[in-house]
Amino acid sequence: MQLWPLWEPDQALIYPLSGVLLWLALCWGLPSVPLWLRGGAVLLTVLLPWWSPQEPIPKGKLRVTVHDVGQGQLIELHSQQYRLLYDTGPRFQAGFMPLQTLWSPNQHFDQVIVSHADIDHAGGIGALLADHSVAHWQAPVGESLPVTTTACGRGQAWQRDGITYRFLWPPAGSNTYSANDRSCVLEVSVGEKRLLITGDVSRDIERRFLLDVDLPVSVLVAGHHGSRTSSGVQFVQHIAPDHAIFSAGRNNPFQHPVDDVVRRFRKQGSCLWNTGHDGALRFWLQKDYPVIITPMRPQPDSAKRC
Repeated sequence: MQLWPLWEPDQALIYPLSGVLLWLALCWGLPSVPLWLRGGAVLLTVLLPWWSPQEPIPKGKLRVTVHDVGQGQLIELHSQQYRLLYDTGPRFQAGFMPLQTLWSPNQHFDQVIVSHADIDHAGGIGALLADHSVAHWQAPVGESLPVTTTACGRGQAWQRDGITYRFLWPPAGSNTYSANDRSCVLEVSVGEKRLLITGDVSRDIERRFLLDVDLPVSVLVAGHHGSRTSSGVQFVQHIAPDHAIFSAGRNNPFQHPVDDVVRRFRKQGSCLWNTGHDGALRFWLQKDYPVIITPMRPQPDSAKRC
């Protein structure tokens, strides 16, 4: 209950909830309104937030949400019977974890992949442990985390609900790479539609798994929030994603995404999205259907970004 002041309705609930609240205000603000009508307004206002407008997800279809968590990363992948998180968002110095604002308590996640232990990627682990349940944790070898994990490693692959998941990096076993460079790199395929998430790996590491990427790439979550250390020229030219997403905080002190990286993707004709500008981003991966990204904070230039 302590999370209710932070609760934000799903986009599909915003207009229905606004209408119900207006009805509630009119029923109790105007004189001579029948008591049954006032009671109905109260009951509907209480029940509506618990109603889910989302239909069940059919097999072979994947809903992806790149959440807006400030300067950090949290990506939710949800299919018919499988729910995965890639990273958990940041934890700020005051102790606040944006993950606390996303869902009501007692959610279940089948798998959580922590790309590496940096606080902007692993900072929400505490909130997951306190308020939710996770069946399986994965992270690179050598990362110090407050949970027991199995190692992500190059070549590991699995399928759920007709969707294929595959790690392209890091190599199996111990290594001497930096935390950024041993990030779990995840490729997700639904037919010919493909999502690639590269964590914070550098340009040098991108070249090491470049030829392992299955093309075409529909959506790339750009490495290291759009830092100049990632998204190298060779990498961007080779994969040429239809969409590139930067998970970065608005007006962040690092100026992510940097201009050079943005220009690189524009030269390839990629549609560019930024959680700091567009809010959370949602799209579906489904065989034989185009990928359409929906921003939770639509901007006037949304139709001009491609």
